[in-house]
Amino acid sequence: MSSSSPSSPMSASTSPIHGRVLLVDDEPAFQRLGGGFLRNLGHEVLTAGDGEEALSTFAREQPDLVLLDLAMPPSMDPEQGLTLIPRFTGAPVVVLTGHAEHELALRAADLGAWDFLAKPIDPDLLRFVVDRALRKRRLDTELAQLRRQQGEDSMGLVGQSTALQSLRAMIRRVAPTRVNVLVLGPTGTGKELVARALHEHGPMAAAPFVPVHCGALSAELLESELFGHMKGSFTGAYRDQPGLVEVARGGTLFLDEVGEMPPAMQVKLLRFLQEGTYMPVGGRVTKTSEVRVVAATHRDLEAMVRVGEFREDLFYRLKGVVLRTPALSERRGDVPVLAASFARQRGAGIAAAAMGWLAAREWPGNVRELKAVVDAAAALLLPGQQDVDAEALALAAGEAPVTASPMSATAAGVEGDDRGGLLDQAMTELERRLIGEAMQATEGNQSEAARRLGISRAGLIKKLGRLGLK
Repeated sequence: MSSSSPSSPMSASTSPIHGRVLLVDDEPAFQRLGGGFLRNLGHEVLTAGDGEEALSTFAREQPDLVLLDLAMPPSMDPEQGLTLIPRFTGAPVVVLTGHAEHELALRAADLGAWDFLAKPIDPDLLRFVVDRALRKRRLDTELAQLRRQQGEDSMGLVGQSTALQSLRAMIRRVAPTRVNVLVLGPTGTGKELVARALHEHGPMAAAPFVPVHCGALSAELLESELFGHMKGSFTGAYRDQPGLVEVARGGTLFLDEVGEMPPAMQVKLLRFLQEGTYMPVGGRVTKTSEVRVVAATHRDLEAMVRVGEFREDLFYRLKGVVLRTPALSERRGDVPVLAASFARQRGAGIAAAAMGWLAAREWPGNVRELKAVVDAAAALLLPGQQDVDAEALALAAGEAPVTASPMSATAAGVEGDDRGGLLDQAMTELERRLIGEAMQATEGNQSEAARRLGISRAGLIKKLGRLGLK
């Protein structure tokens, strides 16, 4: 590979970013030339010649980026290379291959690949893609740090309500085990976040986390998606394709909305959970795969069992431990913190009156609805406007525009200067509730409560005195 020319797609005004790159390719010449090119750009380069060595190196060295050739020993089959993509958890994966097929690129992207480069690789394009991927990794890291500073822990859960603290405690207790978990809760309460937290804080964190929506596919398609299929097993099956239970080997298989699973598939899933074996569609050889199964649903599975809509034996296989995600109505004190977090992700803040509007409103769609409304309101910001206001939130929620919070005097029949006093009273009550819950959750530890609230200990002590919480 030659050095890049001045016509690089990278902007000349953008300073390059350096990182640790894992180059996975079975060709020694490409390892030498590609590795040398990347080292000349200032990157640290690790190399691996096959999938097993790549996974071992990744787990040991934790690189910032993976450049992955799909066709490698022993099979040289790109299909096998695809199964490696989800196993490089936490790092962008750029696929390198001589098989420049549109379908292959789409499947690589579906499995989590960051980008796709066909050989022979243009040096300028490689430099650009590597730089872009490393910038993404840096932004992801900075976002994670920001979330921790703003009250969102490493589980991705925002808020300090008693209900959320109880859920966190259960996750910490269950995650280190390999027991199957059933996550129950209303739609929009973050069941997939819980599943990811169980995976990332458990013994299988370095292996793939693979989600599948059980209600989005027919029984036939879901069987092929989960267990794979053999070439020629049905129209359009032009090659053998591994299933998600194989892709998730050694990791976590997340069965979202398992209550929607067709009855025919319930039988096949039960066999896999009981024996750890499965048969690809059109196959004649039984295969095995060890995964942890986390299932989730908003439906009442016990009621479905009673009326014969869900297999009782499958229910008890899935029900190793049950975790419940609280509705937003059970953690109303978290609404301001959640809304502020969503607004920050959009580069905005939230006005005080808007906080009052958010706190007073019911949220039947839970956290998902709250996020959608805040996102839409942030998109309605006028030029120069920094904070989302109550009017934008009402418009985003499909309600009549307002100029003051529903907690204001308009709703209570009060006019004039009294509106501001009522709003101040509402905001004080919100502040009292949040601080009280933080103090309760930390058993009165002021330093820990201040850390969770994102304020200084001195600031917390002043607020405790002002609010009469000492």
